[in-house]
Amino acid sequence: MILTGPIAAGKNTVADRLTERLTGCGKTVVVADVDDVAGMVAAPGAARAGLWFAAHEAHGALVGQWMRSGVDYVVVVGPIYAAAEQVALTRTLPDDAAVLWVVVDATVSATLARAQADPRRGLSRDPEFHHAAHRRFRELLPAIPADRAFDSEEMDAERIAAAIAATMGIP
Repeated sequence: MILTGPIAAGKNTVADRLTERLTGCGKTVVVADVDDVAGMVAAPGAARAGLWFAAHEAHGALVGQWMRSGVDYVVVVGPIYAAAEQVALTRTLPDDAAVLWVVVDATVSATLARAQADPRRGLSRDPEFHHAAHRRFRELLPAIPADRAFDSEEMDAERIAAAIAATMGIP
């Protein structure tokens, strides 16, 4: 299960709600966020150090290894937009891996307001950075292999997680 979308669209909140549903059914779940892997580079971070793509490759290797472990579900979170980023994620997955691509979307006005309201956020609170990241998402959206897409301004995270779980055959 891959959750992608623009900054502050609600991907992590959906991942949390989906994880609660799955673990409530007795399933084991790992949430693997590409931003966490990028954060391993420390300040100024992978993107500013020119290592953003290396973070995608490391993230893909991590996800692949988790999928080969005994865990029931791996919930992948992050900006996985471009074809090269998608390949970096999927090339190490087991051949029999069932992958569900989900886009969680929202307008830039909504996502910027969410980001700026969250004091835990860093660079994503900066309007210039935020708008540039959102533009990149919009430009690459047609190439994202979305099996499902949700607008987090129309549906809250709980309803989105419920719809994803239903798609996966989970009550």
